[in-house]
Amino acid sequence: MPTEAKRPGAEARRKQILDAAAEVFGGKCYHWATTKEIAQAAGVSERTLFLYFENKKELYRQAVLRAHRDLFEALGRAAPPMDDIRAFLKMSERNFLTFLAEHPLKVKLLFQALDSMGDEDLRDDIRDTFQSLYELFFAIIEKAKEKGDINEGVSTLSAVVCILGFHFIVANVELLKLDWFAGEEDIYSVVDVFADFVTKREK
Repeated sequence: MPTEAKRPGAEARRKQILDAAAEVFGGKCYHWATTKEIAQAAGVSERTLFLYFENKKELYRQAVLRAHRDLFEALGRAAPPMDDIRAFLKMSERNFLTFLAEHPLKVKLLFQALDSMGDEDLRDDIRDTFQSLYELFFAIIEKAKEKGDINEGVSTLSAVVCILGFHFIVANVELLKLDWFAGEEDIYSVVDVFADFVTKREK
């Protein structure tokens, strides 16, 4: 890593650049975005940008990885105890909607990155991060099953796929401005239907 990136305050500057990169790449895609635009958006010179990242490809890779981590943290950061499966599912969805509203271009960047799977390094990054997200929800569902809060007949894999799949659908609906949901309450009602299906409790 360049010497500049090791100085005090370097981590904050690096985050500043990555946030700007996510916005620019998310808005214009990898091939059309330029490092000059990203440097301007970050409020630094292009020379400074390259003190932190060797080239445009590395900057893109790190921006995608950072966006995945930010989304991962948002989904896992639920205010209710994680052992309250219904509360956790609703809070996780609320956190996702908040992340989507506050960082729409980061979400667009993550969708764009799926088209970059020919890059082995980026593919590995996305695979590892997505696997971590899967494992988080898998552990939560398994714990709820051990407590008896989820029907034994419900497959943990199926439950996790449904949760992650619903996030994917909501992201597409919001980004494409489809009118499937009248508002957030419609989205939460779907979460309630799912929770009713997998749990032994009534609403």
